[in-house]
Amino acid sequence: MNDNPFERLLALKDTMTPWALRAVVTLKVPDLLADGPLGVPELAARTGTAPDALHRALRLLAARGVFTEPEPALFAPTGLSRLLESGHPMSLRPWLDLDGAIGRGDRSCVHMVEALRTGSPVHERAYGRGVWDDLAADPALAASFDEAMHHRAAMLAPALAAAYDWRTVHHVLDAGGGTGAILAELLRSHDHLRGTLLDRATAVAAARAAWGDTAEGRRCTFVEGSFFDALPAGADVILLVNVLHDWPDEHATALLRRCREALPPGGRLLVAEHVRDATADAGLLELDLLLLLVYGGRERTLDDFRAVASPAGLELTEVTRTKAGVSLLAHSPRVTW
Repeated sequence: MNDNPFERLLALKDTMTPWALRAVVTLKVPDLLADGPLGVPELAARTGTAPDALHRALRLLAARGVFTEPEPALFAPTGLSRLLESGHPMSLRPWLDLDGAIGRGDRSCVHMVEALRTGSPVHERAYGRGVWDDLAADPALAASFDEAMHHRAAMLAPALAAAYDWRTVHHVLDAGGGTGAILAELLRSHDHLRGTLLDRATAVAAARAAWGDTAEGRRCTFVEGSFFDALPAGADVILLVNVLHDWPDEHATALLRRCREALPPGGRLLVAEHVRDATADAGLLELDLLLLLVYGGRERTLDDFRAVASPAGLELTEVTRTKAGVSLLAHSPRVTW
């Protein structure tokens, strides 16, 4: 680490690199360089940009190691830029594309002072409507959100399939399960399971199209709906993966109350999320702040999870840290006499 405090602050205040990175991803420059080096004139022509302006952004990103510049005004890919290509299995493109839902949310950061003063999300200040209304009004935006969530879910799926004794489960409801990457993996890994996928219409349609005709899809019911309404009955396990952190406490409790109502005697709720504690790294703390700005949500401690679950009639009974870094928090209906 650089010990010069002035230079450390200069590095921390950098605004150009994050936005230059998002800009070239939005313009699909990493895709254009996937097959090898290209010069600035061709890149500018194919992206509809001004050559000098594009060159300045690419020079900065080359200095940061995202690309290389083997000759003046000639740029080539690197291991970092490969992760920004659309076709990479772990592509970060959906998270940086300024035309997509996640990049659109990032723009809310310019209103951070207001968020700090009010403690409320500022997405509506930036776009005239809250994030969920924004997605509902724009199918292309909703599709980009579903794509980003699918990439994240696909990375978590193997760890969640291995982190619980699914042999004891008959039917799992994945509430807010997006395009079903995690539920599909559970059904694929445990062929005795039946599943129900519940989410917004665009996500459920994408799931049905992607894997509805597979062996897993034939053991799954696809339901369009909201987890703030009565949930489908019949599942002995309800799964919430990275759902609660999108919501403030009162909404989280309302959602958990719906889960409690749908659970049969002996049923369990499994919540898969990061648990914030004193060792939380900067990446999780960054996400915690972004959740406030865009969604009004938060990353929670174990005490926070207990605080939102208890009024819903649920008791946190077990915590398992998965290989993917998230924890699986098992809840049982609280017995009242």
